[in-house]
Amino acid sequence: MSGISTKRRVFEYLKDKYLFYKSTKAFKHRYKNYENSLFKKTLSDEIIERYKERWSAFGKKVEIDTFLLCYNLSGKVDYDIVPENLFAAIIEKKLNPYKELSFFSVKNVYEKWFNNKEVFPMSYFHKIDGIYYDKKFHIINGIKQFIENSTFKYPLILKPSKDTYGGAGVSFVKDKNELLSRINDYSFLVCQEKIEQNEYLSEINDSSVNSVRVCLLKSRGGVFEVLNNTMRFGIDGGLDNETSGGIVCNIDDNGKFRDYALNKYGVKYFEHPNSGFVFKGKKVPFYHELLEISKKISNELILCDLVSLDMALDRNNKWRCIEINLGGQTIRFAQYAGEGFFGKYTDEVIGRTSN
Repeated sequence: MSGISTKRRVFEYLKDKYLFYKSTKAFKHRYKNYENSLFKKTLSDEIIERYKERWSAFGKKVEIDTFLLCYNLSGKVDYDIVPENLFAAIIEKKLNPYKELSFFSVKNVYEKWFNNKEVFPMSYFHKIDGIYYDKKFHIINGIKQFIENSTFKYPLILKPSKDTYGGAGVSFVKDKNELLSRINDYSFLVCQEKIEQNEYLSEINDSSVNSVRVCLLKSRGGVFEVLNNTMRFGIDGGLDNETSGGIVCNIDDNGKFRDYALNKYGVKYFEHPNSGFVFKGKKVPFYHELLEISKKISNELILCDLVSLDMALDRNNKWRCIEINLGGQTIRFAQYAGEGFFGKYTDEVIGRTSN
């Protein structure tokens, strides 16, 4: 038994070491696309050493690129800024350790699992591992006839329901013929209604739904609390996902936009490049309702302590959940605004994940 236990410990040690190396390499590669000036060491040695001390509990070399980048973007010194490689390699995996959690990453299950089904986009049908199901998960015998006989509201959304992120593979389908021609492109898909967004948000950008990334942490009491919120905007007709060319604007605790939005590589926008909407001081509508419904959704999840929801405000001023993110979550939206991702929960998270 002792031999097996020793082998297991060695395996886990080497695995963790590799993951940390891989994460560090990935972020260094992405940072090459940023302006060099954003990593300029403009902070004193005393501040840098204090930051390293803050994150030394993990027993890893503390990289300071994330800290410098967030400071040079925001002008704020916040020792709670989480090193990106520590988050990706260690912290997220400690907070969400269970393989079974991947069940909630399959978009087909949203309406089936959650009590408040209306908060999710209404599904028309599903395709799971090549088999078609209607919205109640009854097998569809003859998908062509099913589509021909249905009265879907077009345009609608066709999206892969598994193993994708950043808006990859999402299609806006305008009629039955296009729908029939596209469904064979996917082994896993969900066909959904297209959410018509709030009028105020459409004035900022109407090329796509502008969603809010709501990040939540399960506290020691077992209840999810909101960490931070960031609105995402499409530009030049694209999707709002940052990885698809969109921009993000963090939201403060009072529901107001920060002074600037950013793209994936730290380029600042003080106004939306297409509409000219100035971000500074503008209020996100129905902000309190956003926080409440996000907590309600998250508190129905099991086996996880960290979740990021993509929420959209529809034309009836109801917040809808577009997607649930449980792995590969990003911390940079809040941090590029100069705010540590975990905020007042940072000490608690370090204690929970550094052992």
